Amino acid sequence: MTEKHCKFIYLHRLWISVLMFCVLQIYPVDKVGAQHYSWEEFVEKISVDEYEDGEDLSPLLEELAALHEHPFNLNTATKDDLEQLPFLDGDEIEEILAYVYRYGPMQSLGELMLIEELDYQTRQFLTLFVYVENPVEEKEKLRLKTLLKGGRHEVTSRLDVPLYKRDGYKIPEDEVLLKNPNKVYLGNSLYHNIRYTYQYRNRLFWGFTAEKDAGEPFGSYGNKAYDAYSFHFLLKDCGKLKALALGDYRLGFGEGLVVNSDFSLGKSTLFNMGDTRPSIKKFSSTSETSFFRGIAAAFRFGRVDMSAFYSYLPTDATLRKDGTISSLKTDGLHRTLLELSKKHNVTEQSAGTDVTWNTEYFSLGAIVFYQHFSRSFSKGTELYRQYYPDGKDFLNAGLHYRWHRDRFSFSGETAFSNVYGGWATLNKAIYRFNHRYSMVALQRLFTYQYVGLRANSFSEGGAVRNESGFYTGVEASPLNELKLSAYVDYFYFPWAKFGIPHTSEGVEGTFQVDWVVSGKWELSGRYQLKRKERYGQPYLYHKLKIQTQCMPSKVWEWRGVARYTRVRDVYGRHVGGYMGGSILKWKDRKNRLNVAGSCVYFDSEDYKAPMSFYEPSLLYAFSFMTMYGQGMRAAVNARWNVARRWMLMWKYGITGYFDRKEIGDGLQRIGGRWKNDLSFLLRYKF
Repeated sequence: MTEKHCKFIYLHRLWISVLMFCVLQIYPVDKVGAQHYSWEEFVEKISVDEYEDGEDLSPLLEELAALHEHPFNLNTATKDDLEQLPFLDGDEIEEILAYVYRYGPMQSLGELMLIEELDYQTRQFLTLFVYVENPVEEKEKLRLKTLLKGGRHEVTSRLDVPLYKRDGYKIPEDEVLLKNPNKVYLGNSLYHNIRYTYQYRNRLFWGFTAEKDAGEPFGSYGNKAYDAYSFHFLLKDCGKLKALALGDYRLGFGEGLVVNSDFSLGKSTLFNMGDTRPSIKKFSSTSETSFFRGIAAAFRFGRVDMSAFYSYLPTDATLRKDGTISSLKTDGLHRTLLELSKKHNVTEQSAGTDVTWNTEYFSLGAIVFYQHFSRSFSKGTELYRQYYPDGKDFLNAGLHYRWHRDRFSFSGETAFSNVYGGWATLNKAIYRFNHRYSMVALQRLFTYQYVGLRANSFSEGGAVRNESGFYTGVEASPLNELKLSAYVDYFYFPWAKFGIPHTSEGVEGTFQVDWVVSGKWELSGRYQLKRKERYGQPYLYHKLKIQTQCMPSKVWEWRGVARYTRVRDVYGRHVGGYMGGSILKWKDRKNRLNVAGSCVYFDSEDYKAPMSFYEPSLLYAFSFMTMYGQGMRAAVNARWNVARRWMLMWKYGITGYFDRKEIGDGLQRIGGRWKNDLSFLLRYKF
């Protein structure tokens, strides 16, 4: 480093210090650094609306929860480190790295305000996963002695205890059981998991998980103790070796039209979600789907990244009478004899490779992906299934590309499948007028002949097939404290869908306001209008959500939320509902004890207008409550850092319905209007 460069950095640091002092006189420190931004609010912002639409984001949230528990130093972060955060796009990552390179290590997270590309919400998100401190030394070479002494071990165990009894746990009479052996669950009502993880900095990871769902047998019916096991190993950044994964892992390439077992969020977060960059990641979730099992490796040779992978994965499937596959079973539940008969009755072998060429402003990649199943898929005779998967072997190939320069970025992917000769393409453009105003446009065309069993991308129908559409959105921050966002999405289905024997279309629009009233008070509102056909008739949805958060002191925090939904169903009837809830949190000044309580009242006329509410829960667990009818839900949970190595969490929840005398049906039926449950989690770090 030259003397001139050192002098420049010194003067810049002096200027930063003066500027930050002035800023702190205008804005409270918690507003600048967003220190009050809670993990629960982050989870709700990025996922509660997607969960309401049926998306299971638990695996993604488990990965982010692990990052939240083990944040990394922003001053030593690499591009790969920042790419773990799905709310950062390529331009934002480049600007963060460039800032640290030009001006030296950050002295506080308040300096994020000086990176114009980062809006207020993105800065808030970042503070949950990073910290800043001066770097101590250059990256070490991996040695066995260093690995054993320098890493972190963590063991967690979770137990859920229902304080009610479902019909599936009641032993029926012998005659009934002989006639229908699936009238009873094979295991007890407890849920339990145990997980072990080891991490050395951000370069080496390994661990395993074991899980038993409620109702699943433990140590019987073919289970070796737990019902599901998972092991992962990931080594990163060893010379030209970018990543090496063994056991269970996740993959993501391009826009996800060929293969993507990574996780993506919905339309309301499109601005904040980064590109699906070529990646190999560990899979440490308790989920039993959306992963590969085998080996994967990625290498970097100058400007070229090369990835290759192989997977052999037993999976669950629903079979027809002739032994062919009707559909893959993805819930991971094996509680009855029927569900157990579907466990691992099919094997999936897959292999592929991706080669990506990168320059400063442009990248171009090609991917080939092959799958072989031990049984054949059968598409059936229904009209809407005429272009469903058919056969044992599937081949996909695609090109993904990205170009960015200054304020404009363009990315996309085009893919082809051997079955039926279908193809799919998705292209996205973002233009940032400045750090306050930006616009996005996204076009997609997935032919109904396209088959991508491991594809996962932006869509309305939940699958990469039989859909075309155009999405456009804008974001504006006329004031530092005010953010306005809106989008409109038109979608069209050129082939029949379940319940709709003809082409169909729809449109969705959303407008949202986020206002930071002061450093201790935030207010947001969201309105959504959606028109979509179901069973051949138009459905019209109106959804309104208002939320406020207040932090009157460093130890107290309160959040309130209200929702209103109105639906016009296929018969022309109008049904609706509303909900009001709040969360109150307290922590002691030493942060050894945290307590959170939540309460919500809901009144919904029909299941077509469900109410969603996110309540604080245990570590690596997420409570998205979806309710209809009339009733209430209350919960309290506590986190106690017993000692430096030990942490204990517990939660008690109770739900009551005022409009019914029983809850649920079938084996899940509860003979009463109230249900309550207990959960415990114990963590040991060494």
